[in-house]
Amino acid sequence: MKTKLILIVVFLFHFSVANSQTEILQKYPENQIPYEGGYVGYYKDFHDIIIEKKLQPCSNKQEIYQFSVLIKPDSSIQFIRDLNPKVVEANKCAYNLAREVAKYQKGWKPASADGNNQSAVARFIIFPDDFFNNYREGYYPLFNGPVYNNYGKDHLDHFRKELVARLDLRRFSWNDIFTVETEFTINKEGKLEDIILTKKTGLDEFDRMILLTFKGMKKKWTPATINGQPIDFRFRLTLRATTDIEY
Repeated sequence: MKTKLILIVVFLFHFSVANSQTEILQKYPENQIPYEGGYVGYYKDFHDIIIEKKLQPCSNKQEIYQFSVLIKPDSSIQFIRDLNPKVVEANKCAYNLAREVAKYQKGWKPASADGNNQSAVARFIIFPDDFFNNYREGYYPLFNGPVYNNYGKDHLDHFRKELVARLDLRRFSWNDIFTVETEFTINKEGKLEDIILTKKTGLDEFDRMILLTFKGMKKKWTPATINGQPIDFRFRLTLRATTDIEY
């Protein structure tokens, strides 16, 4: 059997859109926004609710959280369980603040596909210190994502190719399609760490090989920044593999 490996790198805010009306859209379709007034409207409401409810700032000024929420067709919301407890624990105040504020926000806008409202995942960067000390009208976090090994615009293609080259598939064969979903952090020093499998193949040996391959990626990244300040940032990545008979 010849194994054909397809690696799909998914930036945390960029996901493929499902077509079925019964499925959850993993991102908002192009030119659609998840909140009344756009992202600026979301952050304005966030600040106003903090003031109105007299919510308290975080003692750790460096906390940041990438908040995900499911917006349903009726404009109600559902919180999404974070599968990385280490990240939550390190940013617990920002995590709790995002969820507390969301309970009072009323501007949620469902996604639309084929003329019908659908459930969709919306994502926001929450940097609490900005809402207490640095807020301004029209606020939007000035964000720059991580860049692998200074490769520039096509850096994710380089990461994909180098990761695939390190995977040792010779010991494995399949008669089906499998998917592995992963998350990892690029820390403030530009190092890849905290790799977890959020969806496993069910073959422990193969899953361990995936983890070891990630840990062997030693080249540095330029860290993500918000308002010019380096931050820890999480990527989501999906591996899909199929098998073909080799004649």
